[in-house]
Amino acid sequence: MKVSIIIPVYKVEKYLCRCVDSVLSQNYNDIEVVLVDDGSPDNCPAICDEYSKKDSRVKVIHKPNGGLSSARNAALDSVLEGDYITFLDSDDWIENDTIDYCVNTLCENKADAIEFCCEETKEFKEHTRQPKEIISILEGKTILEEYLRKEAYSVCMCLFKKELFEGLRFREGKINEDIDLKYKVLQRCKKMVYSNQIKYFYFQAGDSISMGGLKKKDFDLYEAAEELNKMTSVEDYGQIRFLGEVKKRRTAFSLLCKIAYYGIADPSLNKDELVKSLTKEHMGNVKTLLNSPMSLSRKGLAVLFAINYQIAEVAVKVLKRFLVY
Repeated sequence: MKVSIIIPVYKVEKYLCRCVDSVLSQNYNDIEVVLVDDGSPDNCPAICDEYSKKDSRVKVIHKPNGGLSSARNAALDSVLEGDYITFLDSDDWIENDTIDYCVNTLCENKADAIEFCCEETKEFKEHTRQPKEIISILEGKTILEEYLRKEAYSVCMCLFKKELFEGLRFREGKINEDIDLKYKVLQRCKKMVYSNQIKYFYFQAGDSISMGGLKKKDFDLYEAAEELNKMTSVEDYGQIRFLGEVKKRRTAFSLLCKIAYYGIADPSLNKDELVKSLTKEHMGNVKTLLNSPMSLSRKGLAVLFAINYQIAEVAVKVLKRFLVY
């Protein structure tokens, strides 16, 4: 079974080799590595081409800058050789047995997709201590319910059958585009495996889209949450409809958390006015969030933000210190 590994590339000259090397050193050799140079202005295009010259498994796509979704779509629109697809961000990396583990686990369980765990880190490490393996297998609508409950929205940390993406593409020019696209993919998934094994390293010291102060683009989260809510609103299985509403009502809270920890990067945004507006919106959503499956710590933060932003800001920074390592 061949696996296509899609890696969008943009302004990651410092980290690209670490990422690609982790893929090419996999103990599973039947892979196709698709490097999508999204009009990167640094030395990344040349690095990509050099890899393709050295290793026949590497395919390079050069395109004008269009953003993460555009880069991923360019790969999906190309002639992919793999039976399975996975996505990797170019400042992250994976364990050297990731693909082998995923393919074997999928085949053993006759599943359409697998999701594994990641470790957030500020420093490079090739391996990490693994917990005792715990595998859970879900089928049908329970896959969608678990997706919403776990809030694992990224398409990274997953391996999918390629056919699940047929006719589906990421919304371009947006961020948080994984949220609704992954839901659509999982709607087609008959059986899915969840594993507690840590196979992905999520680098937290770079310039990733998810890090840094609030920008106008972060408000794309509203569109993604609305798209998800529309799809879940027609479901009557379990808590799918409610969990879709939770995601929509959680948007203001998520943005407040980002402001509290990272601040505001866009000088055109007025922090005081924005915090006031988001807090007002959030206060109307707190009851729903308290009835949701959010962790107790996040529920506590939700209450704090509704009471006093300054106190909540301190709490966010304290909690984040323990979560990122």
